[in-house]
Amino acid sequence: MIAMQYTIRLAGDYDLHKVRERVIQRKPLFDGMDGLLHKAYLFNEVQAVYAPFYVWQCDDAARAFLTGSLFRDLVETFGRPRVRLWNVLAYGGNMGAAHAPRIAVKELDTIAAEENLGRLTERENERHRVALETRGLCFHLTGLDPDRWQLMRYSAWCDPSQIQNCDSDAVETFEILQLCQAECAA
Repeated sequence: MIAMQYTIRLAGDYDLHKVRERVIQRKPLFDGMDGLLHKAYLFNEVQAVYAPFYVWQCDDAARAFLTGSLFRDLVETFGRPRVRLWNVLAYGGNMGAAHAPRIAVKELDTIAAEENLGRLTERENERHRVALETRGLCFHLTGLDPDRWQLMRYSAWCDPSQIQNCDSDAVETFEILQLCQAECAA
């Protein structure tokens, strides 16, 4: 499983309402897409950042997206963004919750060179298990970037007041404009 995100910083004079319109128009193109387990249309209006987040079943599905017409359309509209990838260590949630998630949090932590990766994975799997029991949490994922040696935690929340445990080196929050979710991913 692979997590993927690209970030588009919008120009100061960009009409931010166009992002919301784009999401409404494009979401149906991703519903039921082969290999796509999760796509969150993330937006931070204050920072003028559009940053979709994906979870792919395998690298073939991610590659097909990046080399296909949907990504090409994005490139033609915004230019080609850098794409971050993470190997998924833990993935799950309660996407059938009564309320749809409204807020996403992405946390990044640097992994020290001396860190035992096996122990780190065990700790993060336990942290993931505990996170899934947290009230208001709809989805949680932990990913490893072995290029930058960073750990990434992504969580989707129904209620922003219930967000907790964000003690990472870097934390970003986003509004979830729309969500595509595979039936098997819940």
